[in-house]
Amino acid sequence: MLRELEDQKGKQREESLALTGETRQLNAQACKWAARRNELNRATEELINKAKEFKKLRDESNKSVAQSKRKRDESNEMIGQLYAKIDDIRKKQNLTNERSIGNIHGEIEQLEFRQQTEILSPEREKQLVNKITVLRAEFKRRREQLEKNEELRKLLDEAQSLRDMACSYHDQVKKFANMAQEYHDQMIAAFKEADQTRAEADSAQKEYLKSLNGSL
Repeated sequence: MLRELEDQKGKQREESLALTGETRQLNAQACKWAARRNELNRATEELINKAKEFKKLRDESNKSVAQSKRKRDESNEMIGQLYAKIDDIRKKQNLTNERSIGNIHGEIEQLEFRQQTEILSPEREKQLVNKITVLRAEFKRRREQLEKNEELRKLLDEAQSLRDMACSYHDQVKKFANMAQEYHDQMIAAFKEADQTRAEADSAQKEYLKSLNGSL
């Protein structure tokens, strides 16, 4: 009887040690998963903050795009007004019956915009470039004719200065638009990465709870 009691105590002791070892192992796993979960949560938070910063930079770039567009359009509007004034003076003084220099300028602007924004076949682009070249030559010739008149020369110089400003603003539009697109792409990438690390953190949390429940 005594021997049986001692055997039972021995078995109980072994079972207790085994349970203790298993509990320790589960606790260790729970700690590991908790650490992994916390690490992933921190990474997720950092990525979200990073994405928000890219969003802020994108929005600022888009504001700069809008401001540069407004200034460019204002300059182009003033150019149009100047060419209208030049054409009016030309007609009143019967300087020439040729095509308005403002019309030539407007057509050049339209064709250059098409060249910059449309996807053209090599043949179509070649035709467009040739047409722009011809129009620029005509514009130069007409300008030289009109510059013989002192009043018109001053107006033409003013229009050219505004043209240079408009081109500068247009370059800024393109620069800021490219920046905005880059920041947008980086924002999307950061948010996607945050979604991935958040999902991994959720999985780590499940493993943590599983290990924790097993040790109870």
